[in-house]
Amino acid sequence: MDIHRCRFVQYPPHSINALAFSHSSDPKKKAPSDLRLAVGRNNGDIELWNPRDSLWVQETILRGSTDTTIEQLVWTQDIILDDDANVSKFSPGALRLFSSSGTSSITEWDLSTGSPKRQAEGNFGDIWCFAAQPQPERIENSDTLANGAASQLLAAGCSNGTVVLFSTDDGDLRYSRTLLAPPVRKPKALSITWRDRNTVVVGYEDSTIRVIDVPSRKIIRNMSLGKPVDGNYSVVWTVKCLPDGAIVSGDSSGELKIWDPRNYSLVQRLKSHKADILDIATSHSGDMIFSLGVDRRTVSYKPVAAHPGSKKTRWAEVTHRRFHQHDVKCSASFESEELSVLVSGGMDARPVVVPIRKSQSELHRTLPHLPQYPPMSSSQIARLFISWWDREIVVYHMQKDRGTDNTFDLNLSADPSYETLARLVMQEGENLQDAKISHDGKFIVAATSNSVKLFQLRKTQVSGRPCLRTRQIDLPPSITRLGSRRVGFSPDGKWLYMVRKDNTVTLAKILVPEDQKERPSIHENLTKLYRAPRQTLPSSLGSYNQTITQVAFSNDSRVLAVGDLSGAIDAWILEGHEDLDFIEAASDNSGDSSDSSSSSSSSEDDEDEAPVIHGQKWIRNPAGSQFPKLDSSILILAFRPSPVIPASNSGNGNLGLHATRHTPHPVSPEFPSADHRVIAITATHQLVEFDVLSGKLSDWSRRNPSKYLPHEFTHLKDRVEGWFWDCKNQEKKGERLWLYGSTWIFMFDISQDLQQDPRTSANGVVKKQRAGRLGRYDVLQPAHEDGSTTNAQLELREAPDAHIHHLTKGKEANVSKKRKRNTGAGDAIPERERQNGVGSTLLQFRAGGDDVQMIDIDADTADGDSELEWELEESNGDDLALMRRSGDGTDAQALHATEPSPSRSIISRPSHWYTFAYRSILGISVIGADQEFDGPSKSATAPENSPNKASSTPAPSEENIEVVIVERSMYDVEQLPRFEGGQDWET
Repeated sequence: MDIHRCRFVQYPPHSINALAFSHSSDPKKKAPSDLRLAVGRNNGDIELWNPRDSLWVQETILRGSTDTTIEQLVWTQDIILDDDANVSKFSPGALRLFSSSGTSSITEWDLSTGSPKRQAEGNFGDIWCFAAQPQPERIENSDTLANGAASQLLAAGCSNGTVVLFSTDDGDLRYSRTLLAPPVRKPKALSITWRDRNTVVVGYEDSTIRVIDVPSRKIIRNMSLGKPVDGNYSVVWTVKCLPDGAIVSGDSSGELKIWDPRNYSLVQRLKSHKADILDIATSHSGDMIFSLGVDRRTVSYKPVAAHPGSKKTRWAEVTHRRFHQHDVKCSASFESEELSVLVSGGMDARPVVVPIRKSQSELHRTLPHLPQYPPMSSSQIARLFISWWDREIVVYHMQKDRGTDNTFDLNLSADPSYETLARLVMQEGENLQDAKISHDGKFIVAATSNSVKLFQLRKTQVSGRPCLRTRQIDLPPSITRLGSRRVGFSPDGKWLYMVRKDNTVTLAKILVPEDQKERPSIHENLTKLYRAPRQTLPSSLGSYNQTITQVAFSNDSRVLAVGDLSGAIDAWILEGHEDLDFIEAASDNSGDSSDSSSSSSSSEDDEDEAPVIHGQKWIRNPAGSQFPKLDSSILILAFRPSPVIPASNSGNGNLGLHATRHTPHPVSPEFPSADHRVIAITATHQLVEFDVLSGKLSDWSRRNPSKYLPHEFTHLKDRVEGWFWDCKNQEKKGERLWLYGSTWIFMFDISQDLQQDPRTSANGVVKKQRAGRLGRYDVLQPAHEDGSTTNAQLELREAPDAHIHHLTKGKEANVSKKRKRNTGAGDAIPERERQNGVGSTLLQFRAGGDDVQMIDIDADTADGDSELEWELEESNGDDLALMRRSGDGTDAQALHATEPSPSRSIISRPSHWYTFAYRSILGISVIGADQEFDGPSKSATAPENSPNKASSTPAPSEENIEVVIVERSMYDVEQLPRFEGGQDWET
């Protein structure tokens, strides 16, 4: 594989301003299945993360618009009364998400459609903070709900000091009343929290905290922080309340203050920060407090005895760490039986997960700052690829290498390895939902939540350099005004697909005239594909789990498959042969003006109403059975490449068919070939392949269940983001499926079975031990079936924590060991590091030298995890998968493969391979050769550390594919200066 390592692609990660969990903590209960974390960013986007099984999957993004930001996020959940046989039952209602953006309104988001649902104005200035009223701890009867306990009020603090209440009764959002008139000096209300259902605590910019009684709308107490030495007011950036009613505040002086819950006097002040404290979080029981601020510190406090032997306690600082590289602006905590985490975010755009319950025995974890869905698309024919963010699309063209020409040119800017050919900006003001370039590089489609636009790309040459001219193609109003979540093209470029907000899949055929000067057009008939109804369990998220996130076309463009967050997969096929002379009747027109109000339909009627376009018709998978629902959301959906067989009589596919009274518009009943297999990878990194036309597992998947996947893949922290195929020279290399995440690349050879390590015994137990670590490699020592080992069979494998270079000794691991479950953050700290008291720095010994370098394990290259804990699973000797492979349950050609190293020879073709050599991967795109568009041959060589260049391999060979790997590390992103304060040497 020939690689262009690109760092010139623009993608500005936006800072995190708000974090909120959808449920309140309860350490005695399991985490709800619909638990979500909302992450609000500075560009107005809201990310929804699923922390299920500590996997932390970014499921979807609610897109914002121009000049908007997310300053606060709040979840609410009403309580529903079910009267059944005169017995009152109380159940949780729908989850609702609200946000403020620094304006005078509060916005509610529709989770099912991903767009704003309603807004409410306060009319008292800009809203700087707001908080939701807590739910009642106990509901004894329906009279409690009649008093307003069924819904939660929203209290908001405004720029002039006014505090207003918003009502969420009856699923609505409206202004209710003014809780507190503006004070005399009209200071800004910067922070707010509910002490209980009847008391609100507000922090102001004039060093004042006011406690307000909600029923009477009176101030219970004014608490003053006093003026600091310099004479300026201390700004109260954050206030929180402990379960016992104590008030905790953080201000611009960097002091954490504890206030008595009874007489509201100042009990204690702690100076642990050298700059402003911007947010505070607490544990559910109130025995831990976390403060975060401008100095990048995350400080934890616990109550300790005031004097030895005394029962009186005082709060004391326990630990402080710098998990972030810039200002920390917000945090949120959640605790359950299996989860106990604090999530923080700030200017460095990366959410950090810190353990609470096991803070001394587990590592923290850094989540990717890049989106789960890669904002990239490529054209293999034209050597073009696009990247998009916010409202902008940029088109790049990669130059070809000069091959053996090794002349060095100091003026690299005059001979770049890439060209920026076009830049498209959406004028509607909404952030892009999706954008794609066609396989032939002739079209780009872009979608927002309320519009879809199609652009044609025309290649030209200006002064010997390639460039593009773009023009917009008119789309039917039924497409443009409804918007889409996902858009794209079929591989042959004839079909444009759109997944609307209600999860209706719409297909439009692109008509390209023979004269290139004429504008392409869209066929007047649109095809709407509805998913088969499925039985789903009731969820407080509504139809959110049916959100389609993945769309895949077969390489012959005749099979379309979609996957959603619930793990369901649906497929449709294109029936008949294309006949450009086919005449459609007026009754076939489905391009009506309906706004697609229904998301599914029962099916036969819908298929009968589907239009016939050029003698072809999209129908539901004729297998008659649905694909089985997978265990979690679909992250990857990819068809296995198959040879494209040209259809016979393509010019007149309906030859021999005659119209009758019952079939006035006959369609050829011929279906695509049976060799259509789709691979799905779930959020738990389970890999399954289905035969589309039969609706069953393929033979390969039946022989290779998910437990056969290498543990190097199943134990990866960061989830899979994208994929591409390498099927050149299959006799030598096989069918390679390449997968990648934010920090890793993995390859599977699907042409052969995934066999366990050749050093395994008959029962499938991997017998190997880690002899130590050398540089960036783990040293593995194989073991024979009798348990003996030999030093001559040492194997080097790149370690997942290769950024830490040190040599350790390992213990024998001939017995199977299950991986221990963490509490939602990183893995357990190795025992040797806990015993040695390892801090935030380690000694780095360079191989072959005596120089020593201090490195920070909290740097960008570390994601908070130490080494992977291996899970060696035992398999049954008479397992069905082994029986399907061969009579004796073995496969001589399969071989456990790791990254090749000079110390070991490759006996046969590897079944898998992986590397951690790339960090912060935005996306990977496959490009090809285009003689017409390349012009003069140019060098693609550039220094690896140059942010404006692409480093490339020599000229691609005929047996290798050529890919572009785009990395966007936070170190390459320009940011505002951070606070130093002379603390760089500290932990």
